[in-house]
Amino acid sequence: MERRPQLLSRLSRCRPEHLVPGMFLEAALTSVAARASPEVLERARRQISEGERLVENYRYPVAWMLGILDVIGQDAEARGGSYGEALYLTGRDAGLAYVRSTVGRMRAMVGSASGLHRSLEGIPSAASVAVTFGEHSYRRLSPNSGELIFKQDLIGVGWNVGMVVASTSTALALGADGLKFEATATDEDASSFVLRLSW
Repeated sequence: MERRPQLLSRLSRCRPEHLVPGMFLEAALTSVAARASPEVLERARRQISEGERLVENYRYPVAWMLGILDVIGQDAEARGGSYGEALYLTGRDAGLAYVRSTVGRMRAMVGSASGLHRSLEGIPSAASVAVTFGEHSYRRLSPNSGELIFKQDLIGVGWNVGMVVASTSTALALGADGLKFEATATDEDASSFVLRLSW
């Protein structure tokens, strides 16, 4: 799905104005704590500026998040796993945490009342509020399918796909096989990609 050189390429393009909410960083650290050793968790925490206390709705450098994701991916590879799968699982954990949040519960209520297309149509605007980079859009392909288009999203394909799939399928109670997906990177560093969804 995603490889370390792609993440490092995105990391090299990060600027101080490229920000993500504290919730993303907290979810990534929680995922590390659940899946890795205390030493790996400590390495992940060191990606955040020393002494910084994370606040869920404040914004922080996306470079910190990419540093955490890189620690996660390297640890997975060291244990014989996949770098990209580890990023996907971390995004999935974040998606599940989002559904449990106040905003996520509200989205679930709206989505269940208005249908899956309406719920997916809300993701681009939610992304533009959450992060300060990239372009996001959605288009319907059929009554039971659609695609999210991410352009120059510095977080990349792995984490974003995990986040979207987990939060959407959980919020709408779709079950394990209720939401099928396929992600295709459209540039070298996996910052631009298409996520096709069907149900």
